[in-house]
Amino acid sequence: MSTVIITIVMLGVLVLVHELGHFLVARRAGVLCHEFSIGFGPKLYSWKPGETQFSLRAIPLGGYVLMAGEIPGESGKELMAEPGRNLNEKSVWTRMSIAAAGSFTNFLLAIVLFFIIFSLLGIPTPTLVLDHVEPGLPADQAGLEAGDRVIALNGEPVESWMEVVFTVRDHLETPVIFTVERNNQIIENEVVPQADPDQGHPQVGIASQVETIREPVLTALWEAIKWTGEVLVLLVVTLTRMITGREGADQLIGVVGMGAEVGRAAQMGLANVLALAGSISASLGFINLLPIPALDGSRLVYLVIERISGKPLDPEKEGLINLIGFVLLILLAIYVTFQDITRLTG
Repeated sequence: MSTVIITIVMLGVLVLVHELGHFLVARRAGVLCHEFSIGFGPKLYSWKPGETQFSLRAIPLGGYVLMAGEIPGESGKELMAEPGRNLNEKSVWTRMSIAAAGSFTNFLLAIVLFFIIFSLLGIPTPTLVLDHVEPGLPADQAGLEAGDRVIALNGEPVESWMEVVFTVRDHLETPVIFTVERNNQIIENEVVPQADPDQGHPQVGIASQVETIREPVLTALWEAIKWTGEVLVLLVVTLTRMITGREGADQLIGVVGMGAEVGRAAQMGLANVLALAGSISASLGFINLLPIPALDGSRLVYLVIERISGKPLDPEKEGLINLIGFVLLILLAIYVTFQDITRLTG
């Protein structure tokens, strides 16, 4: 039950931040916002402290900001405001900034969450000091002990635990000379990695001590920006592989799969939950910028066309394209949810 609550809260915050970006930039530009809604479908609660109604709706799979002059054609006439306060009266650049603001705030949230991890919570980082040596496995048989500090492998100095991991992986049934420091003495041990009987990969039976590293403010901020960038690069690579057929659509996860990931992250601590939330926030911002009808990216494409041609896209055509895109997105969501359930039930 706690996993469900965490997932709903996480999704709610990500949607809130996204829509808040649209809302704040629209208000700054003088556009009348009729409604700010978290969720779709039946209204559960609403509050109207001024000219904007704030709503919480039953289906927590998104949200929207309903702006005057946003809905094209006859259906949007009753939502028009006084002259100067309608979205369709604003310049192309203003409308582009409003459309892109949601993704921008998602990227900003990702950076903030990663910054909290780096600066306050810290990153659990494996060291080169052995925390545990599994009895009966190659490292134990070779004489390695807990507390040994690995300083070289096959005569080559090592600086990170990942170097130890990769070296072991590359030397199945091949000796690796571990040079370690123990009680101010340098000791060499020949260890022969053996295949793990369950998974088949090379192992020697050692685990490292882990220490939590917190970065200075500026370093943490830079690392947070880099992490956000790495998430976006990974998304581009994954999308490219899917388009070229090197990966299937079964790699996608939906709300059900996200809930499972949240559950796993929650078991590993707050830092992992925030890291997952940051990754999802960056992903949400990226996906919304794709030129898919009914997403912010398609609106940006329409505005670019308007800027080049000097006239807006026909409102009826725009509405039809967005409707088709919305239906396709719903069908995709159903498919992905089915894939999630299939994976989780085996």
